[in-house]
Amino acid sequence: MPRSSCREVKKIVEQKRPILILISGLPGTGKSTLARKLSRKYKLEHISTDSVRKRIFRGVRKAEFNKGYYSERDRFTVYETIFYLVYTLLKHNVGCVVDGTFYKETLRQKLFRIARKFNAKFLLIIATCPERVVKERFKQREKLHKRTLSDADFAIYLKLKEIFEPTTLPHLKINLITDPKNILNKIENALKRDGFH
Repeated sequence: MPRSSCREVKKIVEQKRPILILISGLPGTGKSTLARKLSRKYKLEHISTDSVRKRIFRGVRKAEFNKGYYSERDRFTVYETIFYLVYTLLKHNVGCVVDGTFYKETLRQKLFRIARKFNAKFLLIIATCPERVVKERFKQREKLHKRTLSDADFAIYLKLKEIFEPTTLPHLKINLITDPKNILNKIENALKRDGFH
């Protein structure tokens, strides 16, 4: 291949925008399952608040909302760590998918600003799921003593539901118990549109 063509190919590769997908929503809605699918589909790094919390606070145990490792101070330590990880990844042109409650609009806006700084394509997904389904999921987890990264239960779900803030950012609101293929198609189309930054 001629040297000039090599330079052009390199330039195109360098100009490719990284992707940052944020999946925000209440516990038990299926955020992590979707994040893992998107991570594989788009070859993105997967960062979850639950995983980061367990790495920072190694002795983390289930606790009441706003207590122990789920205190407001410790929750923000987790979010600040995620901001640093995302900043570093995007700086090196590595895309990522982040899943967590991100119940405050300021938290979502901060990720949006980091994406803009590195000209990353940003997609916010607000994950929803019928409450009866979420309640049943938590009941089954408890019944089967199923271990997951998340320590949330239905009581924490209800607490977070009270303080979950709406967003002013462009976003997709997706009920995650609908057809998985349709969900992936919606996301694919959203990433192609100019309305998502």
